[in-house]
Amino acid sequence: MLDRTLPPPFVKSTSFQLPHFSKVKLPNEVSLLHLNNLQQKLVKIEVVFNAGKWFEPKPEVSHFTLQMIDKGTRSMSSKQIAELFDRYGAHIELSGNLDFVSVSLYSLSKHLSKLYPIFLELITAPSFEANELTILKDHFIQNLRVKSEKTSYLASKEIRKNLFGSAHPYGQSAEETDVAKIQTSDLLSYFNERMKPSFVFVLGKIESKDFEILKETISSIDIGNIVTPHYSIINEGNNSDYIEKKGSVQTSIRLGKRMIQRGHPDYAGVLILNYYLGGYFGSRLMKNLREEKGLTYGISSSVNALKNDSILLIGTDINKENRVLATDEIIKEIKLLQTFIDAEDLELAKRHFIGSLQGEIASPFSILGKIKNIELFNLPENYYQELIQKTDSVSVEHLSNLAKRYFDENDFLAVAVG
Repeated sequence: MLDRTLPPPFVKSTSFQLPHFSKVKLPNEVSLLHLNNLQQKLVKIEVVFNAGKWFEPKPEVSHFTLQMIDKGTRSMSSKQIAELFDRYGAHIELSGNLDFVSVSLYSLSKHLSKLYPIFLELITAPSFEANELTILKDHFIQNLRVKSEKTSYLASKEIRKNLFGSAHPYGQSAEETDVAKIQTSDLLSYFNERMKPSFVFVLGKIESKDFEILKETISSIDIGNIVTPHYSIINEGNNSDYIEKKGSVQTSIRLGKRMIQRGHPDYAGVLILNYYLGGYFGSRLMKNLREEKGLTYGISSSVNALKNDSILLIGTDINKENRVLATDEIIKEIKLLQTFIDAEDLELAKRHFIGSLQGEIASPFSILGKIKNIELFNLPENYYQELIQKTDSVSVEHLSNLAKRYFDENDFLAVAVG
């Protein structure tokens, strides 16, 4: 009989197998990938554009161009588009970040032939109506005013500006004056120049005739020669900045530095070192600042890998009077990585990291996310399997050497707002 008073034995697994997917290069050089592992008769079509913040000629043009995609076309108003997709239980998703933007269609497979022509019109011929842009701008400014009252937003904004410079896409932040200047002509010009498909990801069951129509229509889009801009990084801040916000009882602390990118041989070691430091609930920073000293409810450290750079950010919110103590304790933990890493804590961090990564392929949609990362960042197909194996085998000694190289406390910029 099973003894339920005993926990099940721990089974260590380092496997990470992505399912098979098909990939073709269309005549216009757009990559089309299809992952067919949905049991339901559902399909997702995601079109990705190299049109994120990195490519915009003036602040927030990329954001508003994307948000206007489903606000009307030459043949349909925004109301008609919304009603059509509601009628068929379909959904349009607009996603944007610093490097890419994407437009996705979610639909039952049986309705795709009715909806895809409208979806194609959205990504090739949006109307950019002035009244729709006015509504979006007003909404954006209201949200910006609310966010600008929060110390967490202000601290994150300041640390990025200090790391890259206010004119750099990764350091630039939205300002009301920038939003006010945006006109429909800016969006139309940006759309015509930048909104050319780079990748198309298809998830789920799609009829062969619908798939052929998809390939034919995407192939017919003139991609042209899209030039990728380059930017200079200008450090605009001191090593430590404190911005007082009157009336605030909370202070938001951010420490950051530029970090190596995904393709670097040391990247796996840096990831697990960061995870041990502040990447999960059992991390060193959580134990020190939350459990031992009670300075915060939570603190995190993350490596944000971008297309053209990478950032390590540490962030927490604390009471105003504990600002100096909390910052000192964070620096202490960073310095400690160079001289002492607890082997048991490291093993726990490894297990948690590997388990979390394996858990990220629990659904077809998250699997597609991993495939997208491999394609968008030009990674080898076995990237995640190798990442797990490298993480599992890395030693304390090796991590201490990496800490000396990449976690020098003098390389971090610190910002506090509150």
